[in-house]
This record gives sequence, structure tokens and C-alpha cells, in this order.
Amino acid sequence: MPSTPKEDVKSTASSNTKEKKKIICGACGCDLEPDHPGVQCIQGHHFCTECSKNIVSLFFSDPQLYIPLRCVECHVELNTSVFERQLTPDQLEFYNQNMLALVWAKELVGPEERLDNCPFCSFAVIRSIYDRSFLFCERAECKKTSCLICRKALPEIVNDYADDEHEIFKHFTCVALADDKQEFDSAVENGQKLSCPKCGLAGMKDDSCTHMTCPTCSQIWCYFCGKRLEDCDKSPNGTNGIFDHNYNWDTNPKRCPMYFTQLQDIDDRWPGDEQQCLIMFHRNRSLRLLREVFNKLGKDRIEQLNNHFNILNSCGFTLDEILHEDLTLVNGRDRYRRQNRNRP
Repeated sequence: MPSTPKEDVKSTASSNTKEKKKIICGACGCDLEPDHPGVQCIQGHHFCTECSKNIVSLFFSDPQLYIPLRCVECHVELNTSVFERQLTPDQLEFYNQNMLALVWAKELVGPEERLDNCPFCSFAVIRSIYDRSFLFCERAECKKTSCLICRKALPEIVNDYADDEHEIFKHFTCVALADDKQEFDSAVENGQKLSCPKCGLAGMKDDSCTHMTCPTCSQIWCYFCGKRLEDCDKSPNGTNGIFDHNYNWDTNPKRCPMYFTQLQDIDDRWPGDEQQCLIMFHRNRSLRLLREVFNKLGKDRIEQLNNHFNILNSCGFTLDEILHEDLTLVNGRDRYRRQNRNRP
């Protein structure tokens, strides 16, 4: 049997390496090695070490908000060891203290209780959900009083007088606006993910089809309409499976496409790239949820929230987009139905 020259072996190995699927950072788009040390999630989203540092900074900006740790692209929970290897020794100590508080919350917090933690250290305490939104930290090294809504420190009280009374009254406004701020913030967050209609596990799909199987409860559901398989409109001539929900989707408004890229066949607003379609889909969802909140709360209340918390300027959308952008998800079904009236 003739031997293979070393040059040929090297050439073949090089060719095989090139044929491997590229791994790209989900934030900056740079190429990554398969064994890169950055953050990665179980759905195949990867981030380089520099972008991973930004993810770490995001967590430390508000630990309570960002626990449990989730992929910033699809919102699936991260493997904790993948995140921990990004941390400095000081960060790791603070992180471990907050993770302990999370375990405490999950196991010990009752139905009408909540876990409040100091924004400036690891102090945490279980309190009633009806308790005020100010927290006095009992940790000797901290002793700060903070507003749990804006996550800022309150002025010190000396001899029954505050250093800055005007600043104190700002935080009473935080309390008055808290529920409406939570509603607005939830709309922003929920716009970028969908929840399993059975157990509520939330995340963002990858670039494959719209058929979802929940990893927690095994529920099969449609990502496009958000319905359980049992509730989806399906072709009566099929097997009553999820594929029957895709049959004649282009003419039946109760049905959904199997792939986002199919939408461009009848609606030229949709791009031909699955990832870009996903971005467009979640933009539409975000604006729809924000418009619902705006209509519920009213213009004056939204202006109050924006003046106090800067919510509009930080949500990623303009007021004009929220109020006036066309949110029709799919155009052209009627036209397509007329053109294909005799289709079997």
C-alpha cells in the first residue's frame, strides 16, 4: 500500500480545518477558535474574551437583575463555570456571595416575601413584598441606605435632617412610579424572548426552524405564534403534529411558517437571512409590547417615567417608533391566496 506524503497529509488537514464551521463572536463578529475561553451557551452562541468582559460588567452593574445568568443573545441560562472563569479573584468573591443569596431566595422565600439585596455589597435579607422599597444595609463595612427601585444610595440622615432633602423626595417618586416602571421594563425584556406556554421557561431561538421543544417540560410549541401544539391551528388531513401547523401558512393567517426566511416569499419586507429575520421578529414584538404599555399607562404617565428614570431614551426605540411604526407581522397573504386559489 503506497504511503501518503507528509505534504499531502498537511494539505488534507488544512483543508479539513477550513471546512469546519466558523465560530463567530455574537457581539463583535470576530472569528474564534473552537476552544476559546470566552462565554458560550448551550445553544451555540459564543463571545470573545473582550466581549465576555462586557458581559461580566453587565452582571456586576446589577447582580440581582442579572441572576440567573443568561446568554445575552438567546437568554438561555449559562453554565456557571463558563461565567466564573471570566472573573478576577475579587469579582469571584462578590459573585459567590450573590449566588448564595440566589440559592437562599429560591429555597426560603415564601409566596408573599422577596429577597432584597444591597446594591453596594453582598448583604441580603428576606422581607415582605409589602415592605417599603428602601433598604438599610446592616453590613458593618457598608451601612448604606439605598432605593431598591433606582438602585442608588440615599443621602445620609444627620440629626434628623438629610444632607440633601431634594434627593430624598426623588426616591419617594421612585416608589410612586415603581409598578409602572416594572411594567415598562418587563415589556422591554419580554420583547427579546419568548416563554414556553406551559412552564414559562424563556429564551430566544437559534437560527433553525420555528418548532420548539421545551428542555424543561418537553412541551412542543410554535415560536412564531407562541402557542402549544395542542392549541395550534392544524391541517385536518395531517397527523395532528406540529408540521400540520405549517401547511398553507402563506394563505391561512392562523398557520405559521416553519422557517422565518419563508416569509420573504409573500412579504418582501422580510430579509432572506434567518438571523436577520429573528432580529426583525423581536423588534416587532418589542414595539408591540411597548405600545400596549403606552396605551395602558397613557402619555402623561410615560412622560413622568421618562423624566425620572430616562426609560424611553434607554429602551432602544423612539417614541415615534413605539406609537406609529407598522406592526403588521405578515403582509401579502390575501394577495397570495388570490394568486394560488386553485392550489391543492
